Parts: sequence; C-alpha cells; structure tokens
Amino acid sequence: MRVTVFGCGYVGLVTGACLSELGHVVECIDIDADKVATLQSGTVPFFEPGIDALLQNKNLSFSTKATAPDLCIIAVGTPLAENGSADLSQVFAVTDLISVMEKPPKAIVMKSTVPPGTTAKIAARTGLETISNPEFLRQGSAVQDFMQPDRLVIGASSKRGFALMEQLYAPLNLPAERIVNTSTNSAELTKYAANVFLTTKLAFVNELALYCETVGADIDEVTKGIGLDTRIGNQFLQAGPGIGGSCFPKDIRALAFQSKALNHHLEIVQAVIASNDTHQNAMLQKIVNMCGGSVSGKRVAIFGVTFKAETDDLRNSVSTVIIPALQNLGAKITATDPMGMENGKTCFNGVEWKKDPYLAVESADVVVVLTEWELFRKIDLARLAEAMKAAKLVDLRNIYTGDQARGAGFEYDSIGRAGSIKG
Repeated sequence: MRVTVFGCGYVGLVTGACLSELGHVVECIDIDADKVATLQSGTVPFFEPGIDALLQNKNLSFSTKATAPDLCIIAVGTPLAENGSADLSQVFAVTDLISVMEKPPKAIVMKSTVPPGTTAKIAARTGLETISNPEFLRQGSAVQDFMQPDRLVIGASSKRGFALMEQLYAPLNLPAERIVNTSTNSAELTKYAANVFLTTKLAFVNELALYCETVGADIDEVTKGIGLDTRIGNQFLQAGPGIGGSCFPKDIRALAFQSKALNHHLEIVQAVIASNDTHQNAMLQKIVNMCGGSVSGKRVAIFGVTFKAETDDLRNSVSTVIIPALQNLGAKITATDPMGMENGKTCFNGVEWKKDPYLAVESADVVVVLTEWELFRKIDLARLAEAMKAAKLVDLRNIYTGDQARGAGFEYDSIGRAGSIKG
C-alpha cells in the first residue's frame, strides 16, 4: 500500500519507518522543513533506540507536501490547550489538507490521541472513511512495540475500513485474539483508558510509598508482594518522583476536561491528578529536608532530567517541576543526563551542565536522582561521595539500596523504605 503519514514526531516517524519495513511505500510529511531535511539526510532529530537503521529503507521518504496515497495516517500532536482540553488544531489542519487532495485517499487513519467522537467528526468534515487506530508505543521501546504489539485496536464504521487495516497490518501476522475491532468512539476511549489506568497505578504506588514511610514498611517488598498477584501484575509498580512524559499527564487532564464538559465527573481521574501534584511537592520537600530545611545557597546536583530512561524527552518530566522549584528556593543547580542535556539546555535557565556525573557533583551539597539511567545505577558511589562537598543523596528512583549508599558514606533518602526521611 501507499501510505502518507502526517507528523514526523515520535509516533509519526516510528509508524512510518516501521510500515516501510513491513513492505509499504511510505511518505512522512511534516511542515517543519528543517526537520524534513534532517530526516532526508538520515539523521533522527530525537533519541529512540532502533529507529536510525529503519531510515535506510528505500520504501521510506520525507517531504513537506503529500502526494496521492491509499491511506493517510494522522500522527500529529494533541497537546493540552490552556483550558485543559485536547488541542486538536493540528489534527483538523491536516484533515483539511487531506480533504482537498486532488486524488483523495481510500481512508484516513487517526493515530493521534483524540477524545471520543473526534474520528466521527473528521469523517463528517471530510466525507472520507475515517478509522481510529490508536498507538500504544512506549518511548525507549517504540520500534519493538510497533513490530510486536500487545494488541491492535481498530475502530471503524464499515467492513471496508476493517479490511483496509487488515491489509495494512497483515505482515505482522498477529493472531486474531490480539486484534480488537470496535467502533471509533470505543477505540478512542481505549487509548485514554489505558493511559489513565496506568497513571492511576503509578499514582497509587507513589502514595503507598509515602505511607510505607509512615508505618515503617518497605515499598519494594510491598509491591513485590502485590505484583505476584496475577490480577495486579508487576508492571508500573515502581515508586518514583511523579508521573511525567508526553502522554500520561496530558491524556489524564484531557479526559478529565471532556468528562466535565459532558457533566460526567470521573472522580478517580480527578483524584489522580491531585495526588500526583501532592507527590511532586513531597519529593521537593525530601530534598529540602536533606539539606537541613533550606536549599538557599546550596549546590544541588541533578542526575537525570528526562521523564524516564532511554529517551531524550523532557515533556512533563518531573525535572521541569523540581528544578525551577529548587531555583526559586535559592538553590544552585548542576545537572547531568546521558541523552537529555541538549533539550535540557533549552528547557532550563541558570543550570550548569556536566557530561560526567563525577564532575556534576563537585562542590555539591546533595545529589538527587530523578531519572533511572543505567549509567547512574553503575556509578561508583564511594567515589561520588568523596567528590562532594557534603555526601548527601536523595534517590527518587530507588536505584540504590540503603546499604549501598550508606556503606559508601552517604546520608541517604529514598522513597517508601525503612529509614527514609519523612517529608
């Protein structure tokens, strides 16, 4: 099939590159001419393991203008608007372009995350078959997630629509039980429901971690105990500094907004948003407490600014909350991140950057782990402590044990473990 993918971000580029690997002729479109030129040169403008090699596929091309495809896939951003709703302006701008194509496609496929009812609106707006096919790609493993998906969710309003998607994904050879054929509204809500459920799971574990500190329990032991229950599972049970990334924070707020607009309040969703805000404030307080109640004039070394490891993405990262808050309290910040430094330089003001973690902690009063990079897991803690002005470590990813850190000479705090310093 001839496929045009609109949007060359994480979702669009991975989708286009992987479809070309499946044998389709794919053209990826973006209005950013510089980004297109970068991709045409074979360079990926962001970090995503495995994507570079796929750019060499001869079936894949990049342009600012679309030709005549069989399918048009929309994979543009749907960021939060100021009022908390999903901003669909990019989606509708693309659909308007598609509707005036000289040769219209057989169908439009919606990959962008959109509120229930959007796909139906696009169909009415364009007069074209419009299919909802939400993505479930995790940054850091997006190529594998596309090529070996847990499931395919396809929302269509006709047998023809389902047949087109069957043809598109036939090379994956997925068993029938992993393909969910449903309505467009159900497909759209499935995406939101999945992200919000995982967000809820994370928020619960973070709340539970702080409660462990109150009652003298250990969050690692508790989550192992509940994770072995097959009804719960062991994924998304890792306590951390808060919920971040390009999807979870915006999607839960967009769903909350739409439910309010429809006069149907999703109380758990609202509670998760409030819980995460409270948790991030508690993490800030842990750092302040480690510094004796004030960070004014203190040097804070930040290990990791991306929202998780294996990505260079800072969108909604906890670092974008913690670092400015520390600066407002008078702290001086030095930061290091294996892949996030360049984006970090454009995101933060007044931060000193060091490639070497050992250099990042020189003259530091405290080091704070915000991202669980393997580089930080393997670091020589004794050497780290020796390089610091004060050997204090706030481990907000629980990547070390208390014995490791204290044995290396650190005053140590983590999340939800015996001996953690209460906020």
